Amino acid sequence: MASPTPAFNNDRIRNHDDKVLLARINEYFGAFADGDAEKMDSMVADDYHMSDIPLNIVRSSKEAWYQQNKGFSGLMTNISVEAISLHGSSEPGSFAVMENVVRFTLKIDPPEAAKANLPPGIKKGDSSGMIMLSTIWWNSEGKIARELEYGKLLWEGFDTNAFNKW
Repeated sequence: MASPTPAFNNDRIRNHDDKVLLARINEYFGAFADGDAEKMDSMVADDYHMSDIPLNIVRSSKEAWYQQNKGFSGLMTNISVEAISLHGSSEPGSFAVMENVVRFTLKIDPPEAAKANLPPGIKKGDSSGMIMLSTIWWNSEGKIARELEYGKLLWEGFDTNAFNKW
């Protein structure tokens, strides 16, 4: 199953056995890469909660996360997501874990509140990224009930191919 957007590279996970899971992941992370906060919001349950550890966000509500997500669109451009691995299930009450790399370019100088979560000295036009572990729980309607993100800023010499070596 091909990625819905070139900004979401699913080459490494496209053969995942759970095609429902793969379709949901493609849609959700494709919307993130496209900066489509409305699409992402439509995929989450009313009682959704997001914890984004790199951003110091714990159990953000659906509405709060929607507003935070829209804020990312104002800060970043050239967003891309590269999936490294996908594990889990689309079954209600179960979860999926995806290793991924998010890359972006700042379209404005970062506001003071965002600087602590970005490389020191990064400014408008500079690019960076994070290696992420995204965990998503599904409800009985196929919506995202809960999401948890762990990540670290990319380091000098970072290579996604190193994650293929077992």
